[in-house]
Amino acid sequence: MPLFKPPFNPGIYKDDSPLSAEGFFIDADKMRPVRGKYQTIGGWEAASNTTLTGITRGAMTWTDNSGNPFAAFGTHLRLYTMDVDGNVIDRTPVIERGTLTSAFSTVDTDNTVTVSDTSHGLSIGQKVSFLDSVTVGGIDMQGEWVVATVPDANSYTFEHTSAATSTVNTTGASEYEYFLAPGQVDGIGGLGYGTGGFGTGGFGDSSSGLSLFPRTWTLDRWGQNLIASPRGGTIYEAAPNTTATELLTNGDFSASDGWTVGTGWTISAGFASGSVASSALEQSISPNYADWNIVRLDATVSSGSFVATYNSLTIGDAISSTGTYYRTFYGAGEAQFQLYGSSFTGNVSALSVKPLLTAYPIPGAPSRTNAVFVTDSRHVVALGSNDPDENYEYDPMLVSWSDTGVNSTWTIGAANLAGGFPLGGFGIGSELLRGVPTYGEHIIFGTNGAVSMRETGDPASVFDFNLIGTGCGLIGPHAAVEAHGSVFWMSGAGQFYRYSGGIIEPLESTVRRHVFDNIAKVQNDKVFAWHNSAWNEIWWCYPVTNNEVSHYIIYSYLTGLWTNGTFKRTSWVDASVFEYPLAVDDDGKVWFHEKGFSEDGGARQWSLESGWTDLGDGDTNMSLLGMNPDHEDLQGGYSVTITTRTENTRGVHERVHPAFNVTNNTGRKNFRANGQQVKIKWSGNDAPTFYRMGSPSFDGQDTGRRR
Repeated sequence: MPLFKPPFNPGIYKDDSPLSAEGFFIDADKMRPVRGKYQTIGGWEAASNTTLTGITRGAMTWTDNSGNPFAAFGTHLRLYTMDVDGNVIDRTPVIERGTLTSAFSTVDTDNTVTVSDTSHGLSIGQKVSFLDSVTVGGIDMQGEWVVATVPDANSYTFEHTSAATSTVNTTGASEYEYFLAPGQVDGIGGLGYGTGGFGTGGFGDSSSGLSLFPRTWTLDRWGQNLIASPRGGTIYEAAPNTTATELLTNGDFSASDGWTVGTGWTISAGFASGSVASSALEQSISPNYADWNIVRLDATVSSGSFVATYNSLTIGDAISSTGTYYRTFYGAGEAQFQLYGSSFTGNVSALSVKPLLTAYPIPGAPSRTNAVFVTDSRHVVALGSNDPDENYEYDPMLVSWSDTGVNSTWTIGAANLAGGFPLGGFGIGSELLRGVPTYGEHIIFGTNGAVSMRETGDPASVFDFNLIGTGCGLIGPHAAVEAHGSVFWMSGAGQFYRYSGGIIEPLESTVRRHVFDNIAKVQNDKVFAWHNSAWNEIWWCYPVTNNEVSHYIIYSYLTGLWTNGTFKRTSWVDASVFEYPLAVDDDGKVWFHEKGFSEDGGARQWSLESGWTDLGDGDTNMSLLGMNPDHEDLQGGYSVTITTRTENTRGVHERVHPAFNVTNNTGRKNFRANGQQVKIKWSGNDAPTFYRMGSPSFDGQDTGRRR
């Protein structure tokens, strides 16, 4: 019997018919070509025990000044950081702080709590926090909660973890924090009847503020700090602090230790009292450089006013009336913190100064932008910005940048290098989507093209902008990635591209039509590209019919080969400061990838399917009588499914033969399968599992039958 070895070549050919893909493969999952042979990708393990809230659409890793690794993740509901041990901190920006009185209502045996707050402006899914332990209806309101319903503009509800033990109407007081409003989960395509998802927006809501896009985040580093911006929002900054340590000594004024008491001030019985004070109550504090810090105090004002200062700079407005106040300032190391009176008479109590753990909006930054990045010369760049020449109206094609080294200076002046440049005349689309730094330049993508942004060294211009291509715009904000000086991206025009400092070149792809025929329409913003540097691969993850990311394709930029598969991962970041790549699934679970050979200790599935291969000259019926398996470093086992095909005057007939299993101890497998062509599928589902293809062979015999 002749020995038959199918001519398997690496590469997935999905854009051709199975017969024309002879000698190649037509489908794969969790496989990659390595040195001309396919093998399974690495496994994955949980990176954290904490589940992120919301769908993650933005990820980044970096180190602080001490070399400690951190990761950042932006979801449609939250902003998070994670340390190397998997400890997660919620950095979601606080948009409002204050005190509510007569706020809570409960119903006996019900978990629903109604909160009264005039013109609260909150949305379903928004996080709120109550800082004081206050019991209403037998349950404590202190803690973090999520808005469940919004009955009207002056009330909202949340679901408590415990049921109330009595019905109580509007009582109880607490300090509160309201966090950043939720973003869209899905793209809705447009406004008007029949667009978007049923129930998008609230009943009676105006469409003017409704986003058409799922919330994506662009993330970068500023020194050891995180820079984060949700699409359509402002730019935030957060230091990688993990605890909020009190910076003041005796902020409760139980003693005067630590304080220098100026004329007109006294400290006694928990109060700092002013008597027509026009001097400073001060002490030296040591905030970390570039930390945002929060001041909190209670004031009773009989007359006059006072201000808080740090490092000789006033923090916020003067306080001239009774209330609870919050102020924020930027740390600059050890310096004097002061309460400076202006003929102030009254009391100050419960004074606290702590590092701010949540992200804080950068003062002076654009109030709205599509994406941000930081240059090597430490300009923060905003793509889409408020135009100071047009009464600060938003211009989706305006590039703005901060002064070098000062992310809070955006107003153009003679003594700084802040600036802006409109790209509306370059023909690259209707809005800017992403900026990708690479060697010596930054590539800015619009919906229809790309522009190169280079530093000029001239303070009068700062940056120079040059068109590098049109008709090749970005399909979504995260669809581009840099690798070794080249930028790779997926275009909304239905093509893949590479730019390496010269011209834009389309990538010849054997899966292009397959991807663009199946990608979920209106969900282009969910496409996520990342560089798997250990394997010289560019991955694009994209949504199909269920609207959420579920599929991927891999491009090997060394070999030009393409591979496809399935993964429910909405954001990725390459291994760098963390030992392994990180990804987040659509349930909010964070994973290390390319680690081990299992799915977090459990079985994982993989598969590889060949195109049709002729038996003989393709018009001869042959019998396959057995297979001699060949593999390398096998862990677990795998199954082989043989499908044969015969074509004659009665039509085309395919037969799927019973699968057989292979392990390291398996020798020749006998079976009988007749046909003119054959295709073979390898698949596994073990823990651990690893398969690297060798050169399997088959025993064949000519039956003597023709078509």
